[in-house]
Amino acid sequence: MTTYNEVPTAPGRPFTERVQLPDGGTYSFKFYWNHRSSCWNFDLLDATAQFKLLSGIPLVTGCDLLEQFLYVPFAVQTFWTAMTIGPGASPDTVPTFNNLGIDGHLYLTSTP
Repeated sequence: MTTYNEVPTAPGRPFTERVQLPDGGTYSFKFYWNHRSSCWNFDLLDATAQFKLLSGIPLVTGCDLLEQFLYVPFAVQTFWTAMTIGPGASPDTVPTFNNLGIDGHLYLTSTP
């Protein structure tokens, strides 16, 4: 059975969010705005937010954000994607500094 989950996000400021992934593990996501590339990035940390597992992943649309990290066990069973959902917005519009968590979203789709 396929499950769909949204990672809670917020606009306009860096933040950290703890999330339980479909593999049963709890991880921390540290979101921050990259001024040079004008996009949100995130680091994936352990549950205590002490140790980085993955770093500097841009929140772009139209792809599996962890496809290049298939050596990480939970990346194999999940499809991570960002998209913009809002009036008149294309799903392929990259989430902006002010719309992440409002129109811009991060979704995880997992299969057993």
